[in-house]
Amino acid sequence: MDVFYYLLNVGLSLLGRALDLISTYYITPHLKLETNWLIRRLGWKGSIILQIPLILLGTFFRELAIFILVWSIIVASSNISGAWFVRNLPEGDEKYFELLRASAQRAKFRNILLDESPPLVLFVIPNVLIWIWIHLEVGNTFDLLFQGTFISYVLIITAALILHGSMSFIRNILYVARLKREKSQGAAKVEGPGPS
Repeated sequence: MDVFYYLLNVGLSLLGRALDLISTYYITPHLKLETNWLIRRLGWKGSIILQIPLILLGTFFRELAIFILVWSIIVASSNISGAWFVRNLPEGDEKYFELLRASAQRAKFRNILLDESPPLVLFVIPNVLIWIWIHLEVGNTFDLLFQGTFISYVLIITAALILHGSMSFIRNILYVARLKREKSQGAAKVEGPGPS
C-alpha cells in the first residue's frame, strides 16, 4: 500500500469527525444539548482528543475510514436539523435546554419512548433487513465487509445507519430520563400558575 492510501484514509476520517464536532458546536456551543454524557463530561478539548484514536484506526483501514465518514455525515446532518430554532432563541442552547427540561419533567415516559422511536424505525429496521437479505442472497455479511466490493460499501453505509439509529434512540432516552430527574432552575417561571 502506498502513502496515498493512508493519506486518503486519514483525510476521510478527519473530515468525518470534524463535521460531527463542528455541527455539534453549531447547535450547542455550551454542550447543553449533547446527548453523549462522555462528551459533555470531557468538554470541547477532551472531545477533540477523544477523536484521535478513531482517526488513527481509520488511517489503516479504508472500510473503517468510509464508515467513520458516512456515520459522521449522518450525525452532522441530524445535529443541524432544526438548529435555526435553537440558534435564534435569546440564550441559545441554554434556553432550549431549560425548555426541554421543563417539558421532560411533565411528559409521561411511555410518550417519550414512543416519540423517540423514529430513529429505530427509519434507520435500524430497514438496514437490518438489508443485512439479512444480503446474508441470505450472498453469504456471511461479516466476511463481505472487507472485500472492497460494491456490497462491502452497501454494508458499511447501512451499518453506519444502524449505528446512528440505535445510538440516537438510546442516547435520547437516557438524556430525557436525566432531564426528568433534574430540578429545573426556572421551574416556577416555566410552569406558571396554570389555567384557571
